[in-house]
Amino acid sequence: METPFTDHLTTADYEQIYEPAEDSFLLLDALEIELTYIKSLQPQVCLEIGPGSGIIVTALAKELKGTLCLATDINPLACSATKKTAKRNDTCVDSINCNLVDSLREKSIDLLVFNPPYVKHEDYNIIPLN
Repeated sequence: METPFTDHLTTADYEQIYEPAEDSFLLLDALEIELTYIKSLQPQVCLEIGPGSGIIVTALAKELKGTLCLATDINPLACSATKKTAKRNDTCVDSINCNLVDSLREKSIDLLVFNPPYVKHEDYNIIPLN
């Protein structure tokens, strides 16, 4: 699976959205390994929650011809970046500014992708449960 171009995004963009990093590329690799199986499912609707720059959903949109590819994010700048990434890579992704799946009909997604942000425990103050 081809890694989408992101040369249209700037340092200023990455101050507001998640820049593709090792976890993004690992997810792309994992999806590529499973691509034959994913295609066999013939998903009609694919959703990525929290797309950041949009590279994951854009890569899927390029591979899943005929599938409606959506992205949802609470950050309107991520929604805009995702649309731009799809356009830069000659594909289409509909990006919706909302929380998780709040704007979507129940049971309307065939393929869901979510690469949530995380904080390494060394970088985060853990509060004891007691």
